[in-house]
Parts: sequence; C-alpha cells; structure tokens
Amino acid sequence: MQKIFYKPKDRWFGDCMPFFNEKDQTFYLFHQRDTRKPEPLTDPFGWSLVTTKDFVNFKDYGEVLPKGSHDSADQFIYAGSITEGKDKKIAFYTGHNRQAKLAKKTSEILMSATSKDLIHWNKIGQASSLVPQDGYDHNDWRDPVVVYSQKKQSYILVLGARLPSDKKKPTGRLVYFESPDMKNWTFKGDFWTPNEFNMIEMPDLFEIGENWYLLFSEYSEDKRTKYRISQHLFGNWHSLNDEFFDGKAYYAARSVGNEKVGRYLSGWVATKENNDDLGNWDWGGAFVPHQIVQRKDKTLGVTLPQTIIDNFAKVEIIPSFEMGEANGKKEHTVINEVPEQFLVEARVEVLEDTKEFGIKAFVNDDTREGYQYKVSKPEHALKFSRTPNYPWPQYFDIGLERPLSLEKGKTYDIKLIVDGSIIIIYINNIALSARMYHKTGKEFSFFVNEGKIAVSNVKYYTEWRDTAR
Repeated sequence: MQKIFYKPKDRWFGDCMPFFNEKDQTFYLFHQRDTRKPEPLTDPFGWSLVTTKDFVNFKDYGEVLPKGSHDSADQFIYAGSITEGKDKKIAFYTGHNRQAKLAKKTSEILMSATSKDLIHWNKIGQASSLVPQDGYDHNDWRDPVVVYSQKKQSYILVLGARLPSDKKKPTGRLVYFESPDMKNWTFKGDFWTPNEFNMIEMPDLFEIGENWYLLFSEYSEDKRTKYRISQHLFGNWHSLNDEFFDGKAYYAARSVGNEKVGRYLSGWVATKENNDDLGNWDWGGAFVPHQIVQRKDKTLGVTLPQTIIDNFAKVEIIPSFEMGEANGKKEHTVINEVPEQFLVEARVEVLEDTKEFGIKAFVNDDTREGYQYKVSKPEHALKFSRTPNYPWPQYFDIGLERPLSLEKGKTYDIKLIVDGSIIIIYINNIALSARMYHKTGKEFSFFVNEGKIAVSNVKYYTEWRDTAR
C-alpha cells in the first residue's frame, strides 16, 4: 500500500498540469484520473485537482474541469497548462474525441477555460485560432504550454504536433503561436524540429539563470521525459551529457515552482501490467515529485524533496563500515527487516579500483534474491534489476538504467526511498525509479564486486507520519 506518493483512491494518476499559485503559495496539480476499466485510457476523463504545499499533504477537489459528452470535442481532456491572466487564470487544454479519430476526422483541438480561484472553471470552448493548421496531422495536436517572451513582448504558446505521414516516420515537432493578450493568436510555424521522434508530448519551458530549458516526453525511442538547453527561447536547442531525469518508469513530467520555493518535476511512476515484475509499463500510476538541481555545468539533476524526508518520524544512525573483495563479490546486511515505507541515506566512497557496487532491498536471508541498484564500471551505468535473474528473465528492466561512471576516489551521495511497490534511488542527483511486485525477503544490504568501498553517513528513516489525502 502506498502512503508517501500521491495516488487517487481507486484511480491512477495520469499526465499532470502543475501550477504554483503565488497568492497562497500552493502547488495546484491538475491531472487526469484513469479508471482502468478494463484497461488504461478506456474511460473518458477531465482534469481533476489536488493541492499541496509540501508534496506530503494533499487536498482533493475531484474533477474540476469536467470532460464533455460522448460526441463533444473534449470527450477526453488531454494535457494542457495553466497560465496567469490579467484578472483570471486561463487553462489551455487539448480536447480529444475518440470517435472522430476512428472516423478519420480532426480528433484533437485546443480549447480554453478561465477561473478566478483555480477550482471553479468556465469553459470557453474551442480556441478557433489554435486549430490544427494545414500541413499538420489533425490527430496529433496537443499539450499546449504558454510562456511570456520579454524580447517579443508577447505570449508564446508551444504544443506538440507532427506531419501527416506514417506514424513510424520521425516527423514529431513543436509548433508555436504568438499573442499580445492570450485571446488573439497568430500561427508562426515550427518551434523545434529534431527529426528524431514520431511525436513530442508535454512540452515545458523555463529559465534558470541565463539559460532556457525545454522539457518534453517522447514514446517512439526511449519513452522518457528529456530536456534540451538553449541560451535563448528561440535559440538552438541541444542536448547535454545526460538528457534524462529518470528511467522508463517515470513519464510525462512538467516543472513547477520558482527560485524561491524550488522547481519540481511533476511526473508519474508507472505501474506494470498485471502488477507483475515481467509486465510492461502501464500508462499512469502514482504522482512523484523530483526537485530539480542545476549543476555547475548547466546540466539538470534531481533530488528528493526535503519535505518528504522530514515527514519520517524516526531516524536511526547506522555505523560506518568498509567492505571489499579483490576477486569476487561481498555483501553486507545493514537492516534485517525493512517496512513498506522507508528511506536510507548514505555516502559511498570508492577506495580502490572497483568493478561494481550497489544496494539490495527486500533480500531473502536464505537465497539472497531481491531487488538491486548496481553501479557498474564496465557498463558506465546505474541499473535496476531483480537478482538473481534466474530462471531468466525475472524482471522486464528495459530502460531502467542511467549513465553513471564508477571511479576510484569518487564519492557517491545516495538517497533510496520505498513506498509500497515504488522504489526510487538518487545518486549524485541522478534518479532511477522502478516497481517491485515479488518481494521474497526483508533485508537491506550493500555489496561490492572486485573492489573496496567505504560506506558512511548512513541514516535509516522509518515511521511515516499520517498525512492528509
């Protein structure tokens, strides 16, 4: 059972449209709720809302932007964004009609609604100037986000689109409109055309210092949330050393916040089909916030919000230790019985040339089987898997890896949090989320293979305090 990361009762958390309200210093998390009757994306949905000030306590308002009727353009309300207007908040969202798509008619259009309190919304209807333009696919026209350009002194609305071609063809792109008042929009054409993906979803734009960052999600190559950087809003968008925030289990993330309160990703950690380790990833799951960290080299990392750490009532200090094995693997159990909600913080220093080190959770004290995060020198990667992988396969782990080098003398700061089936590790601001559905033990251990490490500053957090849901 989950207690830490938000999930609606008897529903699954879908794409999130976050908004930070300066007036009450509250995060408004508009999102889709999936019934999974009988499977994901079967029943139509609107936008539901939960608010939070700390990503620990949540207030549920239910569906505040209701879906339309069976024949309405907004039979499903797909993703969009909330923007601060002159005297009202404005929601630009995607109306999707499944019957129109089956009939080979325009199935996705942009629509709008306004609100004074972010809870009660007045639908304006179809934004006629924002309809799919000639030369673009009328079934893939979605997920608008709005930013203000000081240089142009106008609002810029960016959304995902593609050319009308075979779905496998990488014509996915971002297009944009301009407006002086968010009422009258002019189509300006392509905003970003990487020629890499068949569709680009959930775009987001924000500044940190002198740089602009573009976030987006794609499902034709890696199925992950990625980012690009540019010195200007209309500059050249390019990748840095690590274009990801997390692995394949984390999707559709957008950012929310500011320099004062922090900037956070608002994505979801997917469930697996049939709640099975061997299952593929579902659409939707549980809301998970990552706090964004900008490194000195301008790359972006993430960490666990401090408010989540602070909600554990009990902290135990585990003594430091060293462990090593020159010609094989050595494992050291530090906790004999972990609960369903806990957090471990640690610092690992690599003392000698080392092949790999890692952490195992829910380890069986007899067979030593369990779930593991492994940092591998030969693979230059952080990976999640079930071990032993016998009989093969024991876990569908494609995409559960991050680039991470293992170097002698280097220190690795680790946070690992568990909430029911969800497990997330942060190593030097690199995150990797996963699910666990076949726990056979309760031990928690560290291991090293062909090398030596020192483990210090180990803190073990338990007893999650009751929260408002």
